[in-house]
Amino acid sequence: MNKSNDKGYILITVLLLLLVLTIVGMSAINSSTVENMLSGNIRLRETNFSRADAGVELCSAVIERAVTNQDVQGFANIVDDPNLPSELRSLSFDPDANTDVSFSSDDQSVDVDIDKMYVKWMGGSSVEFASGTEGVGKGASSGFYSYYRINATGTGLASSEAQVGSIYRYVPK
Repeated sequence: MNKSNDKGYILITVLLLLLVLTIVGMSAINSSTVENMLSGNIRLRETNFSRADAGVELCSAVIERAVTNQDVQGFANIVDDPNLPSELRSLSFDPDANTDVSFSSDDQSVDVDIDKMYVKWMGGSSVEFASGTEGVGKGASSGFYSYYRINATGTGLASSEAQVGSIYRYVPK
C-alpha cells in the first residue's frame, strides 16, 4: 500500500471540524444574546406594569378622599389637577385626557387619568323593601354607586411603558 498520497488528510479533517465547531459556537452566542434581550424586555414590561397597577391602586384612595372630603389633602404632592375633587364630584361624564395624578422616581414615572363615568342608584335596600317601594329611584334610600375610569401608564427605562385600565366603583360609607 502506498502511503505517500495520504499526507495532509488529517489537517483538512481537523480544519473542517474546527469550522463546524466555530459555526455552532457562533450560533450559541447569537441565541444567548437574543434570549438576554427578550428577558430584559420582559423585565421592563413587568416593572412598568407593576408601576401602572400601583398607580391604579393609589387612585382609589385619592377618589375616596376627593369625593368624601372634597379635597386631596395628603395627596397634594402627586395630584396635578387642582380641580380634581370637583371633577370627581360632578354629575356629568368628562372624558378628558389630562393627567390627574403623577409620581416618579429616577427615570421611571406613573401618569394616571381619572374620569367620572356615571352614577347608579342602589336598588333593593332594606328601607325600600320596608316601605314597599322596591326599584330604582323609589323609596327613602339615598344610596348610590359612582363609577370612575382610571387609566394608568407606567414609563420606565428605554422609553418603555405599560398601561393599565380599571373601573372603580365608589360606594359612600
